[in-house]
Amino acid sequence: MPTITKKSSNSSDLPIECWQEVLKHVPVEDVKTLWSCLMVNRSMCKIVAPILWSNPFHHLQKASRRNQPSRGKIDKEIKLKVDQKNLIDVYLSCMEKTSIKILQDHEIRIKRKSNLVLTTFDYPSFLRELRYDIICESSSSWLWLEQLLQLEGITELGILERISEYRKLLLTRELCKMFIKKSPLITNLTLSYYVPFSDRSFMPPEDYFLINKFPGANVSLKNLKRFKCSLLIDQWKEISKDLTRICGKNGGLESLELKCIGEPSVEWVDDKSFVYVCELIRQQKSLQHIKLNCCGKYCNMAKVVSTLSTHTDHIKSLEFIHLKFNSHSHGISTTFTDCSDSPLHFISECKRLNTLIFKDCGELDYKVFSMKSAPWFDHLTKLVFEDTSISPFDISRIISSCHKLHELSCDLGDDFGYLPEFALNFPLSLKHLTIDAIEIDEEILQSFLENIKASLERLKFPAWICRSFTDQHLYIICDKLEDSLRRLDLDLMAPENQQHCVSIEAIQYARRKITSVNIECYFRYDTW
Repeated sequence: MPTITKKSSNSSDLPIECWQEVLKHVPVEDVKTLWSCLMVNRSMCKIVAPILWSNPFHHLQKASRRNQPSRGKIDKEIKLKVDQKNLIDVYLSCMEKTSIKILQDHEIRIKRKSNLVLTTFDYPSFLRELRYDIICESSSSWLWLEQLLQLEGITELGILERISEYRKLLLTRELCKMFIKKSPLITNLTLSYYVPFSDRSFMPPEDYFLINKFPGANVSLKNLKRFKCSLLIDQWKEISKDLTRICGKNGGLESLELKCIGEPSVEWVDDKSFVYVCELIRQQKSLQHIKLNCCGKYCNMAKVVSTLSTHTDHIKSLEFIHLKFNSHSHGISTTFTDCSDSPLHFISECKRLNTLIFKDCGELDYKVFSMKSAPWFDHLTKLVFEDTSISPFDISRIISSCHKLHELSCDLGDDFGYLPEFALNFPLSLKHLTIDAIEIDEEILQSFLENIKASLERLKFPAWICRSFTDQHLYIICDKLEDSLRRLDLDLMAPENQQHCVSIEAIQYARRKITSVNIECYFRYDTW
């Protein structure tokens, strides 16, 4: 009988389908692990390469934020630019000759080696997240490093800025054309752009952001999961109209973030472009995350809010910035006799809501949040009321019903004396707290912290309240929260806080008691 030799098993014996299933559970952010898998063999390389190249711009941005003690700030910025340039070089090697010619016709010189190198894969086809702003930044880095000498003869700063900006947008446009044409499945789309200088005579290419009109958009964008747009209202009229048509069949959007920028005039009140946004929302099957950011008095972004009532079974997070829920936008009274009159009435019916954020929102009415049987109370873990019209007393009534609340941010304005009573309503589940007010004296701070029964792990005081801080404030915080607090954020470095009375010795004392004490300023508002 012949001897049967047992073959030792190894990783290469597994079918490709098994490895694909295994690698689904490796986070895209874990570049180190994915890179190691890439180098195993040719089969693994074919599996891992699409994952690594699904969002390479994100990897660059993340790498630039890592702590690198041996490098100065300027060195890290140059390293990021070099990495961005190298990435653009790879994509240029995949670009069609027609696009290369367009760039060269506008004096954007593509070196022959960039255009003729044969790449291992068709890398643009792997892209799944298209972020116009980061591609713009990378294009700028490529132009800066590749063609700096070409602009040396121009001495007038304004002309130099306009030429550089125009070329950056052209390069970005051609890259986006390539992504839209070659990638069959873009799931994340971010459109945002700001003219980086004050010269309003600058006219960018007419179609520089109209990604939705590029060849292949009907296929590439039909399965969008996340859409984020921050443009002038005139710029995103056509975008929202086209996306309504493209995404309407599948209705797969899960996240929608819209910001309208500019200086709106009274004519905006009757603008019909928001009809497309409303229709886009209605067509979705499971919209979970919504963020709306208004740009001024006459912006009618608030008209979109009532449309969200069609997604109460799915919504998990809501964020509203600069919105006024008033009669001017909705044709209803600002004094609600019944909470069902409010455009925010749908919130009380949300079954899965865990995050609710209002920043600089006017004419909010407590009645919208006062329904004790509302299901959202059972799931809410994050609540933010910053610069709103709801009183601290009403906010305390709301949070007293949120038994799973994990994170709370609010400001009390002139009512800082209410802080000790306010703390009595904090649920035991609270871990992260941000509090702002006109001021806070030592006695009120001590009573406030004594009344908090939750084990706080993070406490944050923004710039406004920090103006009144002294060494004694830090000693009180350390004394009352030393056992639980892991991070303390004090915005002491803001320009308006230069006269605060906190010494270096007190900060050093706090850092011995608390794991992390940050005194740098931070932004309260999302600026995307």
